[in-house]
Amino acid sequence: MLLVGAVDDVHAQNTREGDVTTFRVITPPDPNFIPMSVLRAKADEWMPGVDVELVMAPSGDPSAMRAMLYSRAADFALFSVLGGSRFVDAGISNLSLVGVHVWKGVHLLAQESVNSVRKLDAQRLIAVPAVMTPSHMVARYALHMQGVRADFVSGGGGPVLMAQLSRSESAPLGLVAPEPMVSIILQRQQRENWPVRYKVLMDSQAAASPQTGETPLGGLWVVEPYRVGSNKKAAQAFVDGFRRAVDYVGDPRHVDEVADIVSVAMKEVYGQNAPASVYRSMLKSGRLGLDFRDARAVEKVVVKELKRIYGVVVDEKVFRSVF
Repeated sequence: MLLVGAVDDVHAQNTREGDVTTFRVITPPDPNFIPMSVLRAKADEWMPGVDVELVMAPSGDPSAMRAMLYSRAADFALFSVLGGSRFVDAGISNLSLVGVHVWKGVHLLAQESVNSVRKLDAQRLIAVPAVMTPSHMVARYALHMQGVRADFVSGGGGPVLMAQLSRSESAPLGLVAPEPMVSIILQRQQRENWPVRYKVLMDSQAAASPQTGETPLGGLWVVEPYRVGSNKKAAQAFVDGFRRAVDYVGDPRHVDEVADIVSVAMKEVYGQNAPASVYRSMLKSGRLGLDFRDARAVEKVVVKELKRIYGVVVDEKVFRSVF
């Protein structure tokens, strides 16, 4: 398998190496990464003749992601349904949604002494990775539904964040974050014996959409329609393989294997050193909800939810298919 942090002129070409078609996939270090790392590990078995090249994405940096999508730095991308819809509306005409696979994975953590979200009203909270990302916006909406108006600031996701959370003098009363960061924080506070401890206080999706307990968060997008469209058989094999990977992640029988795969891939691609036990805990917790659903099948849900939660009107071009 191939890994890249930047795409050069050679990678940008529509190439075949032997009888293998390689698709480049932008994959951020969030819930989207989980099934894609499994697909990368299982590619030879699940989609012979098709390979995956992972392209690192800057987490929480919409401008950098916009540049990558505009320049068609990959064939596919995994990122938020909200972000992709905004990019299409802003004129990035090459994007189209293949399907939605992340329906739950953002949670509000609070110090253990906090027993109600109402205690967070008018408090300064941290948004991981940044404000105006889906993790922040869905949590903000859920809090507003309960009459809570918090002041959010961007928190990143690296050593600076961990240092802030682990010190009494700088620890916020609460924060919102996606998996696997939630599980990383919960395990690190135990292992390192932080003086301040956090707990999961609110499932942001369940609070924002109490009837279903889910919202459309992460999706699979076509970025380079010409190359995908001219390799339809391989592209369909890739999508089928990704769907299988999503199902595989959700099967309790594979928790240990998936945790090992994700731990190795996160270290290899993003330099994150979280042990497999973090991902094992995440997969067993029920905090992550993955289910691949075709874009056309969820079009009405996506349009309704993005309008209700984010105030975004989704352009119908989002749902056009190149297959």
